[in-house]
Amino acid sequence: MKSKLPAQPKRHRGYILTPTGAKKLQNRISELEDKTGVKYNAAKISEKSQLISLSGLHPTTIRKILRGQGGDESSLRLIFQVVDLQLEDQDYTQPGIDNIVTLNATQDWGEAVDVSVFYGRELELESLQEWILQEDCRLLVLLGMGGIGKTALSVKLAEKVQNQFEFLIWRSLKNAPPLEELLPDLIQFLSQQQETAVNLPKTISGQISRLTQYLRQKRCLLVFDNLETLLKPGSPAGRYREGYEGYAELFRRVAETVHQSCLILTSREKPQCISSLEGESLPVRCWQLKGLPDVEGEKILSTKGLRGSPANIKQLAQMYQGNPLALKIVATSIQDVFAGNIAEFLDEGVGVFNGIRSLLEQQFERLTPLEQQILYWLAINREPTSLAQLREDIVPRVSAGRILESLEFIGWRSLIEILSTDAGRLFTLQPVVMEYLCDRLIEQVCAEVRTASESGNLDALNILKHHALIKAESSEAVLSSQLHLILQPIVEGLLTSFGNQENLVALLNKIIAFLRSIFLATPGYIAGNVVNLLVNLKVDLSGYDLSRLTIWQGYFQGVNLRGVNFTGANLTKSVFNETFADICGIALSPDGTQIATGHKDGEVRLWQVADGKLLARGLLHTRTVWSLSFSREGKKLASGSFDNTIRLWQDEAGNIVEGVRNLSQIRNTLSFIGHGDWVWAIAYSPDGKILASGSSDRTVKLWDIATGNCIKTLHGHADIVHSVAISPIPPNSEKEKAQHPLASSLFRGTAGGSQGGGILASGSADQTVRIWNITTGDCCQILTGHKSQISAVAFSPDGLSLASCDGKSIKIWDIQTGKCNQTFCNDLTFVWSIAFSPDGETLAGGDGKVIKLWDIKTGECYQILAGFTSQVWSVVFSSNGQIIAASDKQTLKFWQIDENGAINALQTIQGYANSVWSVAVSPLLSELTSPPTPLRQADPPLPPLAKGWQGGIVASGGADQTISLWDISTRRCLGTLSQHQKSIRTLAFSSIPLNPPSQGGLGGILASGSEDKTICLWQPKKTGISDQISGENLSPIQLLGHTDCVWSLAF
Repeated sequence: MKSKLPAQPKRHRGYILTPTGAKKLQNRISELEDKTGVKYNAAKISEKSQLISLSGLHPTTIRKILRGQGGDESSLRLIFQVVDLQLEDQDYTQPGIDNIVTLNATQDWGEAVDVSVFYGRELELESLQEWILQEDCRLLVLLGMGGIGKTALSVKLAEKVQNQFEFLIWRSLKNAPPLEELLPDLIQFLSQQQETAVNLPKTISGQISRLTQYLRQKRCLLVFDNLETLLKPGSPAGRYREGYEGYAELFRRVAETVHQSCLILTSREKPQCISSLEGESLPVRCWQLKGLPDVEGEKILSTKGLRGSPANIKQLAQMYQGNPLALKIVATSIQDVFAGNIAEFLDEGVGVFNGIRSLLEQQFERLTPLEQQILYWLAINREPTSLAQLREDIVPRVSAGRILESLEFIGWRSLIEILSTDAGRLFTLQPVVMEYLCDRLIEQVCAEVRTASESGNLDALNILKHHALIKAESSEAVLSSQLHLILQPIVEGLLTSFGNQENLVALLNKIIAFLRSIFLATPGYIAGNVVNLLVNLKVDLSGYDLSRLTIWQGYFQGVNLRGVNFTGANLTKSVFNETFADICGIALSPDGTQIATGHKDGEVRLWQVADGKLLARGLLHTRTVWSLSFSREGKKLASGSFDNTIRLWQDEAGNIVEGVRNLSQIRNTLSFIGHGDWVWAIAYSPDGKILASGSSDRTVKLWDIATGNCIKTLHGHADIVHSVAISPIPPNSEKEKAQHPLASSLFRGTAGGSQGGGILASGSADQTVRIWNITTGDCCQILTGHKSQISAVAFSPDGLSLASCDGKSIKIWDIQTGKCNQTFCNDLTFVWSIAFSPDGETLAGGDGKVIKLWDIKTGECYQILAGFTSQVWSVVFSSNGQIIAASDKQTLKFWQIDENGAINALQTIQGYANSVWSVAVSPLLSELTSPPTPLRQADPPLPPLAKGWQGGIVASGGADQTISLWDISTRRCLGTLSQHQKSIRTLAFSSIPLNPPSQGGLGGILASGSEDKTICLWQPKKTGISDQISGENLSPIQLLGHTDCVWSLAF
């Protein structure tokens, strides 16, 4: 028989701290915490009590005493002893039975969690206590994403302020109790069970009134946790579930009624009724709870016994942005899977798993479709994104107001971070949220493609339609991330699903064929995504038919596009080749297969023309490489630099190597100097024999194309000559001259068919337009009436009218009388460029960020062409009227005019590293049979490219000092011309080539005018092999004579 141990003396649990004793203890604990930096919570006091007494005290006992629920006298003394205090008679008492009942009945902690172990939040607790105790806040909402610590903070806060309230009630709403159940429970508790179901009001409104009555009579602290369970998932944030709308009335009455109590709510999203009630100086406040500081996050990880360097611990804490629950979850997983080794976990590179994924899925599933779409875009963009960029990304198009509202709602759910910058507010994601969304996006795309394959229905491709898997125009770093973290994993997942690449490619080809067979009413990203998947799979696209497709964000860098049919395709924001702002010189190999570029940083690159592939690069010069030249046989490449050296590169076996001997610097012997300042404009005469140029030196110069001599310098303007134009109808006989309205003054002293006879117009910053006799150089008329500098002039096709613009107005002049017949000035932002249609019925102008088309007869603006992101600097028509081309600083856009006059988007070329100031369309086009087409109907379906435009050439030039030549039929850049040393301000094609088409000419001379005060004459030619611009183009005739910028040219 076992002997019994001696009985332990029972503790008499009948003492509580008096208000004096409780305050004395609380002050001492605060003093010790401030002094030592150690939190004296129940766990810490329990630990220290065991050093003093053999049995010590359990944390639960300590918490009860601190909450005023009482304990035995020895426990009270031991707690005081732990904090170096003496328990005196006035510090504690043994209450009577009534007092004990009252004490226990005034606090109901419900399902409040244990916060004996609590990290950080000192600032939050201090501020929240101030709001409650000093600023009499009646309604307080703690907001934050799941796991951020809202519940623990609400309990800790209640413990801190409990002595200031007569009643305390803590309730969890995680099971979504109906209000008709919660209100009676609250009222009965606050009435000390005096109120019963019999005498309670029968309506919700009456019960709310009864509750607010108690909140006025007594000082009560109410805490409701997990409010988000009452809110409706999948709808705009903060809307209540059906049947729970009464809570909105409760919170409104608590907020608006004057009383001495406080209601604390915790929620993952803000109820809509709160927004209109809160304010910095109002009794309703919201506190957005962020993650713990790194130091506190590191403490959580340390208590879990993880092993790692301080750097590893800090990295892990930052990875989860101080989310306490996420840190506890990941710490447990590291302990179980990696034996507590943080470094091994970090090496795996996986941040979202198990409980963390579940936590984020709960948040994501509550979002509306638009809110989910916004989060996906923020994950795809991978860097802080503006509201304007999000609006541009989202399809179908959504108003800025709706996006802003959705961003606000997402913010209420604590899923985004908002950055304030000089450029405005930017939106981004925490790293773990971004990783989760990318993983979800990948899984969703793979699932949708499998569903589409099984059902044969493209409606399943919801993500692929509304999101671009990569953004072709992104920075190199972002694009690399999109390719490796989104596109490549999707390809790998699809290969796993379809067994092999052949099956997957077959499906993608079927999708493309199906998209071509239908007209999608709502454009989207499907075609662009499918093409990018094919490119990632390294499928040879040569010969593909991509006509009529909407290929947004297509990334064709280094892709062989030989024979690809892009007819009628919308290639918005697609990238075809690499461009550099710092290209200073180029040279094309004689066979047209390779092109060399010299760069400002001293580097030389060699590219393959067919697909834009980079073949070789070398950084052998120390300063700008300004000139390049291939030997005649194409075996050698010489580069000249500002570092005073010449280097010879030799290509014997496809590799470029440095040569051993120097070469003399190549000089252009056909260069002439004349302008004294920037060249702003150039224009050819209709017969191609005369070139006119306007400059910042206030002069207009006339050049002989055959000799390169400056024939005349026209003086008269008092400021910069921004624009010049030559009448398109030169009289070639004495009869034609006699019939011309200005015969007496314009053709005096000329012979029929003489060189360049005709009219020239020049527009200047002196606010005048001057009309000149080209042969005599006389100024025949001065047109006045503009109130600002004139940026452009343009003759009508019949030569009888002249249009001029000054930014805020456009004027149409009668050449015969010199009178202004029309002025367009309504609703203009800033017009820099204008152009007549070939039929003379329409005037196009670049106004701000749009192209406007006016009917000349009525003066009505009948169509606006949008799509630019900055000021439109140049606009032109093709000579047959079927193409409109225009550019801003970064974008070149084309529209096609069909036989019915309908205008359709044709092409967008983007990616310029510097401004595009001017464009010109070649007037000679192979197989051109279509007559000029009148402009009318707007916004039709996108048609195929018109027949006969296979030979069309468009030239564009700008601030990067180069001219790009584009083939309209293939949308390819044929080559880049480099000679000017400053921005190119104007371009013009002559209708008469130096070399006829039979010798490879592309249809006329191209003239370019620049701020460097020079004019260059180019003869674009194609090689018969590569269909690219030949190297002969790179030795232009340079006309030098202007003393200022050349603004305008006309043939």
